Order: sequence, then structure tokens, then C-alpha cells
Amino acid sequence: MTPSSTGPERLSGVTAIILAAGVGSRMHAAQPKVLHPLLGRPMALWVVEAARSALNDPALLLLSPATASLHALAPVGTLRAEQLQPRGTGDAVRCALLALPAGVSEVLIACGDTPLLEPSSISALIATRRAARTPIALSAFHADDPTGYGRVELNNEGRAVRIVEERDATEEGRANDLVNAGLYAVERAWLEVALSALSPSTESGEIYLTDLVARAAEEGKPAPVLLGSGVDLEGVNDRRQFADASAALRERINAAHLERGVGMMDPTTTWIEPTVSIAADVMIEPNVMLSGNTSIGARTRIEAGSRIRESEIGEGCTIRASDIDSSRIANGVDVGPFAHVRPGCTIGAGSHVGNFAELKATTLAAKVKVGHHSYLGDTIVGEASNIGAGTITANYDGEKKHATKIGAGVFTGVGTLIVAPLTMGDRSKTGAGAVVLKDVPAGALVVGVPARTVGGA
Repeated sequence: MTPSSTGPERLSGVTAIILAAGVGSRMHAAQPKVLHPLLGRPMALWVVEAARSALNDPALLLLSPATASLHALAPVGTLRAEQLQPRGTGDAVRCALLALPAGVSEVLIACGDTPLLEPSSISALIATRRAARTPIALSAFHADDPTGYGRVELNNEGRAVRIVEERDATEEGRANDLVNAGLYAVERAWLEVALSALSPSTESGEIYLTDLVARAAEEGKPAPVLLGSGVDLEGVNDRRQFADASAALRERINAAHLERGVGMMDPTTTWIEPTVSIAADVMIEPNVMLSGNTSIGARTRIEAGSRIRESEIGEGCTIRASDIDSSRIANGVDVGPFAHVRPGCTIGAGSHVGNFAELKATTLAAKVKVGHHSYLGDTIVGEASNIGAGTITANYDGEKKHATKIGAGVFTGVGTLIVAPLTMGDRSKTGAGAVVLKDVPAGALVVGVPARTVGGA
């Protein structure tokens, strides 16, 4: 759901207004509904991405003070407007119109709580309005459970003559399962005039956008209705619907990867955010989470239980039940099981990071082996070094972090403790349990507590 030069041609002269001012009380959460992340992307920004895929012009987010932080997370160039008081959807669009560029002749109005909206639905609705030569067109769908939705009433020609909110509907009207999706294509000039003529509700004092449908019918230009799918158009109002939307997005993303040749043992337990890039011939086992700007190279295997965030994984790697964050891993690397690669790490080609090992801000050259239960923090390790099981670089003195430099071809014995800052020269060695407090010359062997030179250099 990102713009693509190979996709359908995007429309020009149409600006999408995404209504994202509401709090969403039925979520029972402190955070406004439209800010809740679905696969790493705030709910309303899924709608923005759909609009970006269908339209050339930047989208406009209509925000409230509670949702104002959403704009900073939106794509560069996204416009914004703000509704300071909750005076209804009609008033929200009035506020949005004040921020629209002068050259915009058509607007698409969408709700920020419809994350499953497809670009094709946007393009089709705009085409429907243009073909009908009416000032407004809307999308609707037949709901399995229409409770809470406005019901769309049609004339004999199948066009909408009004939308009746549930609280105002009769028993017969509530039986109507054709519901308003909150998606409209509207001629801007008509919209500005029609909105100015709408009156606030006598009960709530709010101005409702849905009243535009009745106004168009009164003018002899009833709105054409594009019938869509509830899977695409249904809004998210509560935690159950949020979970359903998350699963549907996961299914869409995974299906696209499967079509490109990515293997998944169980797509229903594989969670991949839309910003992740995966080469063909990668195999992903169950219960894997891939997020952020992560890339996975060909012939790599991500085994069950792994979590990878904002990282680059090379070709032919094996990641076993491990956590990798904001790091770069070259080709042919073997990690885990149960390793933790923390932010700022670079692991060279052909290296091995053993089970329960932890790395932080550490660079491994090619063919380095880091034994199990080791911790390397703020460390540089030279080519083909062997870091024995339980080796620790003590990088923190209680006030500051310090660096350790381990040369090429170094061997550390089991349980070595290296107290930074210091340097171990090329081909140097430590005995099991050594506590290294000062630099070790190239080729030297040090043993004991504290470590002393007993051989080599």
C-alpha cells in the first residue's frame, strides 16, 4: 500500500481529507484511537497510505489537540488542519477546507479509523462521481451487524437520498443493512457552499457531514452509491475490531510476500510490518516478528520465536529464536538460539553469535566466533577471533562507558573478564577465568586474576 510506478495511474487534482480528530472512547484507552499502531503504523496513516497510492496530491489530516502528534508521524508533505472543538464531522471538513490549496477542485473524505481501505476503492469512487456528474458520491456496504452505522436510503434509481443515523431511525429503518462507510468523493466548490448552509443538530449542536446527501437530493442531484465490501470499508471502533483489522492487514502483507517467493511455515503467526523488505527464497518459521526498516537477504532462514527490528540481515544467514535490533548482519552469519543483538552492532560475514550471547554497540569482523553466554559491549573484534563462552567486556565503570578493542586471531578462554578500556593485540590469548585489567600485547598469553603474561610476546 505504498505508491508504485508499476501500479495504476494516480489521479491528480484530488486531495484526500482524512478525519482523524476523534478520541475513540470505545477503545477504553488513554491514547486516541487513530494513533494506535497496526503493524507498526498508526491506524490513520494506513488511510493516508491508501490515499497516497491512489492520488498524486498530498493528503490532509484533520486533527484535534488530542491527535495533533499524528502529523509528525505522517509522510513528508502531508497537509494538516485542526478542529479545536468537537463540533461534528461537517465542522471538521469546514476546518479542513480552510487548509486546502487553491487549485484543488475535488476532495475525497475518508475516516481515519478505516485502516483496511484500498486505493482501488478510492479511485473507483472518484470515477463514479465523475461519470454521474453529481456533486457528491459515497461508498456503502451491507453490514452483517449494522448496529451503530448510519443507514443509507435509496431512491428507485439506486441513488442515495439521505443517511439516517441509528438513533434517528425507525424500527423499519434499523432493519436496513446498507450502511454508510464514511467515504465520499465531492466537488469542492459545491462542498464549500453546501457546508455553509448546514444547520447544527438541535440535540448535540454538531454539524453532520451526512446531511450533505439529503441536500444533494433536494437539489435534484442524488448521490450515486458505490457498493463495497465491509472487509475494505468497515471502521475500527473497539478492541475486537482492532484485532480483526490487524489480522486482515497481516494477511494482506504476508500474501504479497508469499507471491514473491518468500516461504512461511505458518503465515497466521508471522507478523511483518509494511516497511520490511524480504528477498525471495527466505524461509520464515512460526512466531516471527519483523518490524521497521528491516531487510532480509536471499536464502536466509528466520527460525521460530525471532524478533528483528530496524535491521539489515544478509544472504544465507540463520537466525535462531533471537532478538536483533537496529543492527547490520553480513552474509552467512549464524545467530542464536536465544541471542540478543542490541542496537548499533555490525556482524561480519561468516561470523557466529552463540546461544544466550548478548552484543551491544559491537563490531565483529568476518569469521568471528562469540561463544554462548558471552557479553560484548562497545567492543571491536578483529577477523577470525574466537571469543570463548562466558567472556564479558566490562564496559561500564559506574559513570561512563568504555571501549574494548580485540585484535584479529585472538582467543579468549572460558569465563574471561575484560575490564575496559583496553586493547588485546592480534593473536593474543587469555586463559580460562582470566581478569584482564590492562592492554595485552600481540601474541601474548595472559592468565590469572589479575591477568599476567606467561607466554608469547
